[in-house]
Amino acid sequence: MTYRGVLDRTVAELGAHVRLLLLGESYPARDGFLQRVDPTLKLLGVTAVVVAAVATHEVGTLLALLVAAFGLGRLSAVPLRTLFARVWLPPTLSAVVVAPRVVLTPGTPLVALGPLSPTDAGVAYVATFVVRVAACVALLSLVLLTTHFTDLLAALRRLRVPTLFVGIVAVTYRYLLVFLRELQRLVVARRARTIRGRRPSLRESWRESGSLLGTFFVRTLERSERVQAAAAARGGGRRAIDVGGRHRTTSSRRSNVAFAALVLVGIVGVVVA
Repeated sequence: MTYRGVLDRTVAELGAHVRLLLLGESYPARDGFLQRVDPTLKLLGVTAVVVAAVATHEVGTLLALLVAAFGLGRLSAVPLRTLFARVWLPPTLSAVVVAPRVVLTPGTPLVALGPLSPTDAGVAYVATFVVRVAACVALLSLVLLTTHFTDLLAALRRLRVPTLFVGIVAVTYRYLLVFLRELQRLVVARRARTIRGRRPSLRESWRESGSLLGTFFVRTLERSERVQAAAAARGGGRRAIDVGGRHRTTSSRRSNVAFAALVLVGIVGVVVA
């Protein structure tokens, strides 16, 4: 594979993962447990459980929350593979970041390796941290997978979140895909101008890649200026970017009560443990 092919493949993989992350619109339309829960209650309940999970240091309790999150995903018609694809990366990165605590945390050495001996306290700290991240990411991913984005915006508005913040989140979500498509169009255009069979050198590849990214940043800046001009044409201020929607889902009272009971049991279990 040439250096140019590496860049093209990287952009393609990035685009696929971002689309997978942002365009999960098929799952909220399915008939599942969390889909029948009111978005505001769902957001409040999951946030409360996440806060409780952050405050606990019991790895067994965190593992129970992680298993419960995957169980809720199963009840909500979310494939476990899809949920796992969204969950595995943050815990992996967090494990890399906190890995030095295995040998830096004082405690009883598990294996005699001199100054690099892992301790029981260090291993427990890293395991707790990684499982906590996995449980929190899994719970938040369930909210995103089972709720339309417009319903999440409406839930934020009902919770009296500042309108300016809601508008910024909505605009960011919408234009991430726009910018990604712009980058992919630039890559396709460069491929169309490439002579087949020619293998550029490393210096030429870096020069072309820099030119492509520079063009992308300029177009991004131009688009942002057009968006700002459009907002100003609509009167400017907060109302110009207030693009949050209203609730369009029909919640089930039985599902709301069951979800509230599960949240209460989860918080009590975390606090007692």
